[in-house]
Amino acid sequence: MLSELLIRSFVVIDELRIPFGPGLSVVTGETGAGKSLLVDALGLALGARADAGVIRTGAEAAEITATFDLAPQHPARAWLAQRDLAADAGECIVRRVIAPDRSRAFVNATPVPLQLLRDLGDLLIDLHGQHEHQALMRKDAQRVLLDAYAGAQAEARALADAVGALQSARTRLRTLQEAADQRKARASLVRYQLDELEALRPEAGEWQELNATERRLAHAQELMSGIADLMAVLADGEQALSTGLERAMSALRPLTRHEPRLAEIEGLLASAAVEIGEAAAGLNRIGGSLDSEPADLPALEARVARWHDLARKHRVPPEELPELWARLSAEHESLQGDEDQITGLAQEIAQREREAARYAEALTAKRREAAPVLGGAVTDEMGRLGLGSARFQVALGPEDLSVNGCESVEFLVSPAPDASFKPLTKTASGGELSRISLALQVVLADVCAGPALVFDEVDVGIGGAVAEIVGLRLHELAKTRQVLCITHLPQVAAQGDTHLLVEKGQAAGRTISSVEVLTSARRIEEVARMLGGVAVSERTRALARDMLRG
Repeated sequence: MLSELLIRSFVVIDELRIPFGPGLSVVTGETGAGKSLLVDALGLALGARADAGVIRTGAEAAEITATFDLAPQHPARAWLAQRDLAADAGECIVRRVIAPDRSRAFVNATPVPLQLLRDLGDLLIDLHGQHEHQALMRKDAQRVLLDAYAGAQAEARALADAVGALQSARTRLRTLQEAADQRKARASLVRYQLDELEALRPEAGEWQELNATERRLAHAQELMSGIADLMAVLADGEQALSTGLERAMSALRPLTRHEPRLAEIEGLLASAAVEIGEAAAGLNRIGGSLDSEPADLPALEARVARWHDLARKHRVPPEELPELWARLSAEHESLQGDEDQITGLAQEIAQREREAARYAEALTAKRREAAPVLGGAVTDEMGRLGLGSARFQVALGPEDLSVNGCESVEFLVSPAPDASFKPLTKTASGGELSRISLALQVVLADVCAGPALVFDEVDVGIGGAVAEIVGLRLHELAKTRQVLCITHLPQVAAQGDTHLLVEKGQAAGRTISSVEVLTSARRIEEVARMLGGVAVSERTRALARDMLRG
């Protein structure tokens, strides 16, 4: 519920603080007093477009603040909480500051983008009479109203949940398939790389052994020749070291009888003979192994070259090829097995499609049943509200399945029996739109509470009995929600629970609009003025009293 509207430096308004109560609040005043400025200001507070022209002459900025008291179940409470904009005690304060260079918006003292303010405004107030603010013009709002009338909110929510789950599953399948395609491409590359490595079958430590073997084979002749020369020096022939040592020990042995100290020398020579013998034996073994080693050097060199090629291709040192082979084998294994997940998800999607189709079918059935009934009820109410032979229709058009169902919903109006049906925006004036909206709200009053309603121009072009019916309908509507109506008709004004009078005057050479909450006595005078014009008679006052007593 709108509890207060504060307006500063706005057009001809210096400063106004206007309290609002529950039920029907009517706003009256002379033409040009500034009644519609209240609606304009409220629209700006809720996100309407603005320009510097609304700033009162001499002021730096215009400011509009609207305060709302939100019931515990009001949808705006959850909206505010989700965005960390909630205030204590269920109060919501929206504020708009319009300066020559820019406009700023605040919700509970927190700066917000203008679009966010508009979204909140849709939950708080429904303005009727100015096309740019009417929720009635939006197809999504029309669909919600039809579902409320059809008693199909449960089906609509179930369908939205089912389609949401279906879309989520489809997204997961698409992501999984894309990932599977990527893995398949990667697996193909890894398989190719594995085939190359498996043809080589590199083993740990093999690279070092290959290099050593290649060096031996490449220098085999040099090694064999060198070993032969060393054997000749150490053990073969008359000039060999072993032969010389034997001669030396033979010459030394008799001398030890005369000089005991020579025994130590004899021991050293014997030890040297043993070492030379072992060295010769080692050379003999190595020479023998070289002689028996395969001499297929070209094959060995080709394998070494293949190691080099694969190492360069994979940009790793050759000795790391065995580790790379193991790693690629493990990766290739991990890239398998998407088919089961994809099959399972495809089955889930099929099941969710059937579920969504069932909900959509149930929702469509309720909409088709309710659409002509709602059209007829609103048409009847429009006739009572002075719209003559105009007709109202709820058109359903086929659409692909979505969270909104399998059909579009659009409100159409025909101004006369021989005229075609067209969308509301193309057929109705501001005043007619307000009365069509009033008719719709009256028909839906028992099934759709909705936000507070503001009507401007609802009584344009009507009078007499129709004006009284409009007033009664507004009063009836205000039993379930807050309603604010700007009116020129006493029949409507007399139905108000609260009566606000807008007056224009002069103060310090400036034109200023003011607002007064009328007492019972002042209200009689205002309704009498609306009935009788400038000259108010006692008879007119008596009639005003009768109207206010209802």
